[in-house]
Amino acid sequence: MAAVLSPLRSPLRSPLHSPLVGKWGASYTTEAEALFARFTTPPTAARKVLINSFIVSLKSAGVWTKLDALWIMAAADSQAARQNWKVDLYNLTAVSSPTFTTDRGFAGDGSASHLTTGFTPSTAGGQFALNSSHLGVWSRTNAQTAGVAIGARTAAGSHQSLIIIRSASDLEVHRLNQDANGASSASTDSSGDFIARRSGAAATALLRNGTSISTGTVASTALTTAGVVLGALNTGGVIGNFNNYQLAAASIGASLSDAEVTAFYNAKLAYLQAVGAA
Repeated sequence: MAAVLSPLRSPLRSPLHSPLVGKWGASYTTEAEALFARFTTPPTAARKVLINSFIVSLKSAGVWTKLDALWIMAAADSQAARQNWKVDLYNLTAVSSPTFTTDRGFAGDGSASHLTTGFTPSTAGGQFALNSSHLGVWSRTNAQTAGVAIGARTAAGSHQSLIIIRSASDLEVHRLNQDANGASSASTDSSGDFIARRSGAAATALLRNGTSISTGTVASTALTTAGVVLGALNTGGVIGNFNNYQLAAASIGASLSDAEVTAFYNAKLAYLQAVGAA
């Protein structure tokens, strides 16, 4: 008799779409339970399993404790998409109506739309520190742009923290807690997972999908006094440098090692694949 593969064990079935998930009273981490309680529309049992698995993966890899904020914008609805998974602070605020698409994320219009985080590096007092910090975004759009994916600076050329993932001349730009601009490297694909990190007083890097594509040696100077925004750049309270990328995820926190960046990427990829965003 041919063997019958249980749908619970099939490697081809996504937990988000399995009708059997949650029927035997799954248990969740305290962090996941707290997040579920903040969603206006309660998540399905299948999505709870997916979110919980994501958080468990980050905790196991040592990434969770290094985060100040994690936004998974590829969510069931726009309210859930704006929540900071790490803690009930720094929840996103949509400005000028960025377009939300279920299980895909928010997209700007290139002229005014963006999301504010409420996270100001100089006063947050969290994991994001002068010589140990990261900014991250997952873009679902591959296009040249003059805009910034995530960032803030006290003034032009002062205390800059930002990522440009593909400029109009096919270059990446990453700056963290620095005044000088630093070097740029080639970047011809703005889709995927990007993490800019500062791991020391004169050590930065930009990684795409877990692999380093650029490094820098510009010295750190100070944490910006401007709040970080997504889909644009906050320069001392003036928002500009907009882009029209669709962002599925973003994060802020301490520097991450190569292994931690890879684990973070894999956890995001598993979630986004399950909801159809990657």
